[in-house]
Amino acid sequence: MPEKRYHRNVGCTVFPTFTDGVEKMLIAGILGSESKLQTASIISSMLTLKGDKVSIIDPAGMPGIDGKRIRAYISELEKNNIDILILKLNIADAYSYLPDDIRFDILIYTDKSSNSTSDDKTEYSVILGKVFSMLAEKGVAIVNVDDSELIQLLKGKKHRFITYGFNTKASVTTSSVGDAVFKDGFICCLQRSVSTRTGRVIEPQEYKIGLYTGESEFDSHNLLAAASFAIINDIDLNQLSLQ
Repeated sequence: MPEKRYHRNVGCTVFPTFTDGVEKMLIAGILGSESKLQTASIISSMLTLKGDKVSIIDPAGMPGIDGKRIRAYISELEKNNIDILILKLNIADAYSYLPDDIRFDILIYTDKSSNSTSDDKTEYSVILGKVFSMLAEKGVAIVNVDDSELIQLLKGKKHRFITYGFNTKASVTTSSVGDAVFKDGFICCLQRSVSTRTGRVIEPQEYKIGLYTGESEFDSHNLLAAASFAIINDIDLNQLSLQ
């Protein structure tokens, strides 16, 4: 196994690199209900444009799937030099389908706490805790900071967070107005420095993502979640044109 080393940058989110140039397959989870579908689609388009080899699966749609089969699937992907595995999951299914030893390098939570099917907030908090326990030690969680209830539930958790949303506390926000964006472009802004997976420090700046949606539309929060993922994976948002 290649030796891992971690860049240390004060005030920045840091990711592992490998001394011999070999990098393990990144495992990302996108959790939520409807929002996870569009977020995964946007991220897939971004990674394809970058040239990464990506596998995206939804375990809930795979008959007979269990932790053992997921583990075998991950092993095969690694043998075939897949760069990134993206798992689309409902929060209730996250620890039902997955092997106990799986650890996410990036976890994107797209739901709001109000989307929970559980009327018991204590139960919801316990489920949320189990899901975030699947985050790798040096992993990063990407969450919607506009959901104040969710942020309260996540307080005290020892993870690195990148937040997105329509307020000044968000790591990634937007100057584009409205719940949906239809044409021309989407302006998003990185409000504090972060370090990418390769250790490169990205300073606060503004990006414009080209959008050519035709009759479709993008939800602004989904775009911000995907933009957060892109920034920490060295994807230049200014060079993207999404359809």
